[in-house]
Amino acid sequence: MGKMNLLKANYSGRVGQTVGAKWKKYSTLRTYTVPSNPNTEEQQKVRRGFSDITSFVALFADQIKYKTALDTSGMSLRNAIIKANKASIKDENFDLKDLIISKGGLQKPTGTAFTLTAGIAKWTWTAPTATNFSANAKAIAVFVDADDQIVEVVEADVTALSAEGTTNFGTNSDVYGFLYFLDKRGSNKVASLSVGDMVAGA
Repeated sequence: MGKMNLLKANYSGRVGQTVGAKWKKYSTLRTYTVPSNPNTEEQQKVRRGFSDITSFVALFADQIKYKTALDTSGMSLRNAIIKANKASIKDENFDLKDLIISKGGLQKPTGTAFTLTAGIAKWTWTAPTATNFSANAKAIAVFVDADDQIVEVVEADVTALSAEGTTNFGTNSDVYGFLYFLDKRGSNKVASLSVGDMVAGA
């Protein structure tokens, strides 16, 4: 539905066969055209990938909402993660363990291992060699069972070199794990690129 303001000599939205909108500081007017939707195989790949990734990220986005340094200005954290992975969405062979859920200037976790023992998920890593970590630096470990929709987020000191959950994941579940570093500098946050992996329940 279009809105017309005769006093300001502009309108927005569709009115009849015209569409009004703002571009920068100017009011614009164009002829309405029906958006094309050829529904090609390439578009279907993008839509399937977008749907799968969006559903997966929705499981844990709220739980790490305050444990991230991703730029979320004007969008939800879920959309910020989708944006960080937009180049991968078109790839039908994209694996969810390769999902980027964090990025930033801190050193990426190295020497990592993700294990699932008796249903308990655990990340280990080697001590960072970078010197730009403060005493507030944390490792954020995210464990996701998409089949049973179970999520656990564990926070540990970077110097602990491991983060272990307490949730007993199902024996038939594929559990995805993500790990990244997060440091608070006053009211600002800086993070590392995340690493991901997947292990099958045993």
